[in-house]
Amino acid sequence: MNRFDVVVVGGGHNGLVTAAYLGRAGLRVAVIESRQRLGGPCGGYAFLPGRSLAFTNSPGSLNPAVVHELRLADHGLRFVRADPTVVQQFDGRCFLGWRDPARVDRQLDAFAPGEADRYRELISALERLGASLRVSLDEPPPALAELRERLTDPEEHKLFSAVFEGSLTGLLETRLVSDQAKALLALLALNAQLVPPSTPGSAVGLMMRPFALAAAGAGAPRSGDAAERVALRGSTGLPVGSMSAIVDALEDCCRTHDVTLRTGSPVVRILHGPAGVRGVVTATGEEFTADRVVSAVNPVHLFRDLLDDAAMGPGIRAEVAGTAMRGSAFKVVLEVDSLPAYAGLPADADPERVRACQFRVGSSLGGIEESISRALLGHASDQPLMWGLIPTLTSPGLTPGKTHLISVNAWHAPYRPHDGPWDAERTDRFGRRCVEELSRLMPGLADRVVDHRFMNPVEIESELGLMESNITHGDMLPGNLFGARPHPEVAGYRTPLTGFYVSGAGTWPGGYVTGTPGRNTAKAVLQDLHHEQRRQA
Repeated sequence: MNRFDVVVVGGGHNGLVTAAYLGRAGLRVAVIESRQRLGGPCGGYAFLPGRSLAFTNSPGSLNPAVVHELRLADHGLRFVRADPTVVQQFDGRCFLGWRDPARVDRQLDAFAPGEADRYRELISALERLGASLRVSLDEPPPALAELRERLTDPEEHKLFSAVFEGSLTGLLETRLVSDQAKALLALLALNAQLVPPSTPGSAVGLMMRPFALAAAGAGAPRSGDAAERVALRGSTGLPVGSMSAIVDALEDCCRTHDVTLRTGSPVVRILHGPAGVRGVVTATGEEFTADRVVSAVNPVHLFRDLLDDAAMGPGIRAEVAGTAMRGSAFKVVLEVDSLPAYAGLPADADPERVRACQFRVGSSLGGIEESISRALLGHASDQPLMWGLIPTLTSPGLTPGKTHLISVNAWHAPYRPHDGPWDAERTDRFGRRCVEELSRLMPGLADRVVDHRFMNPVEIESELGLMESNITHGDMLPGNLFGARPHPEVAGYRTPLTGFYVSGAGTWPGGYVTGTPGRNTAKAVLQDLHHEQRRQA
């Protein structure tokens, strides 16, 4: 009964995407998940009694190709189109990320005369660089060393050096004038990473959207609604039912294609023999056999705990298992009896529309540098960086009454504090500091809170399976991306162990809720099956 064509280890969103594509292709597929619920950080979690929502707050990143090809709308996935898509406060005044570029440009020029032109030229230059590098998010990546050789224009060589070898701080300081515009891009590039913007290669996060645009072709749309059809461009939208609605739709899609979904079954070993992979065994000793196995878990956990030296050799195993995680996520969920007004909104903004979009907290490049640098030394920041949503505005059924939920991801809370482990007092203290900072945007917030949940990095690791509370399964710097993610011998989703594949945030193109690694891994499996069938024919 436990014989399948493919076994997928890990039921996070990428594992479910892989399983759905393979099940749709007619293969017998099983997903084996250690937790009692599917979806990992994107799945539903009861942060408060009777209040379930996802950990993640990244509504703009889901790959539209995954939504379209898996027909997720047929499985209940709906989006609300937010406009503006983001709000971020600077010195008591709010910047709004309108879909209308002219409204954005007026705000940029209010930061500093001519800033809109400088901002647009930087984005355009990055897009041109992305097109020249010919890197696709939808294909196995090239090695980092190959990229510079693809460039012929001297100016692009200079920009390549600034992005891939220089720092985010250096790039932004030379291209922009205002602290506000620099902070907008810094939070976009570094939101979940414990990497200061002064770190060499830290600007590479700004290349993911240009790569996505370039992959869509030279005639790809560059603004407005059409841009949302390109992965990582614009905002896909806010899922009705919170971010966990993505996992609900993927789960229903898998069941439609007869994928077996097994939860509460931690895999403890990948089985293999002379011919290649043979399947997996769980903590209870139950075996699931298959000629093809896909791992969608953190590669460090995979190589350290589930594989032995004989699978691919001790060298590869030791190198991947030794990858530093350096996570820093902290979760804040607030239930409030009413929503405070945002401070500093422009007169022409509809307060209700603004509250429905994502908010970000982080006001300067220097402040971001200090926050991350302190966390690296084990100190929790006094000015935590945050991304958040009020999901009850687009998903009113998340609470039974008229209360609202505010879901916040705070970054740069050290996994290992310098002066002792996380405990209830330390967790409460940092959580309340986050609420204090949020109150700059939402005055009177603390007085409206009727219940709350603060989850420290160690709890996040335990409850959601995120090693060291790292949502991207490792830093996303140039040396950890492209053909080195998670290792040069294991890049491109295939591995030296016949029939064994890797997927998830620890593979190209990295973390966030895109579904792209899962889609790419499924493509690799189906290509290999096709070639095998042709050889046999």
